[in-house]
Amino acid sequence: MCDTCHEYGGAKSERHEPQACPIRAALFCSICQVSGHPTMKCPERANWHYRKPEFVEHLIPLHVLNHYNIRTMTPIQSEIQAHLPYIHGEPVIEVPYDEDGKNIRATLASYNLPCSSVKENKKVLEKFGNLIGKPVEYKRTLGSKSKLV
Repeated sequence: MCDTCHEYGGAKSERHEPQACPIRAALFCSICQVSGHPTMKCPERANWHYRKPEFVEHLIPLHVLNHYNIRTMTPIQSEIQAHLPYIHGEPVIEVPYDEDGKNIRATLASYNLPCSSVKENKKVLEKFGNLIGKPVEYKRTLGSKSKLV
């Protein structure tokens, strides 16, 4: 097991090189191109302008700009420099609840994380969710008779 997986409670049966570590891959920031934090927790506020539009023309699809031959760059005038809130709430990892833990194992597999016992899987998934800035929610489906976790 690599040091990153060991630090975040990965299963001991999974052996891989540090370059192939899924947790390490989740800690790569696409804004500042640095490993060590996820994109949503980037401390480089100077680079956030790449993620938000600066000109009104950035809000218009490219094919419309080309069709009407629009070449101007009109700055967006706003006193509020904060980001828009998420439309559907904060991002979360949503897992349908089941007693045998199949859905948790499937979620771990989708993130390429190792699996073991149900309790250990929950711990690994919740640690991973905290690490990438997405809390884990266990939701009861319509056919389930058990209570929410």
